[in-house]
Amino acid sequence: MSTFDSTKNALPDIIKKISEGKIQLPDFQRGWVWNNDHVLSLLVSIARSFPVGAVMLLETGGDIRFQVRPIENLTFNGKVPEPDLLILDGQQRLTSLTQVLTLDTPVQTFNEKGKKIG
Repeated sequence: MSTFDSTKNALPDIIKKISEGKIQLPDFQRGWVWNNDHVLSLLVSIARSFPVGAVMLLETGGDIRFQVRPIENLTFNGKVPEPDLLILDGQQRLTSLTQVLTLDTPVQTFNEKGKKIG
């Protein structure tokens, strides 16, 4: 029988695990599609301590194996590690925050017309 855990994890810990490849995406998830306005709105909400929603993660392993991929624009030295967790809900928010907080380059986002910014 499956169990659910509603443990609260600190955002810096989640971002670190994503950056290390310990948290990835199942391949069936769509790509990152947020535009610049979405990313800015998320950052403002966090800065103002507004709730920004829950995240749902799935432990890897078990009988069913999904194809996985790291979030967009992350690179690894060598082989991409095997993840411990997969992002089922919250991918757009987590991808945006990981890119804003960990990349040394501008976030590759889009304006409202879909034109690349950065």
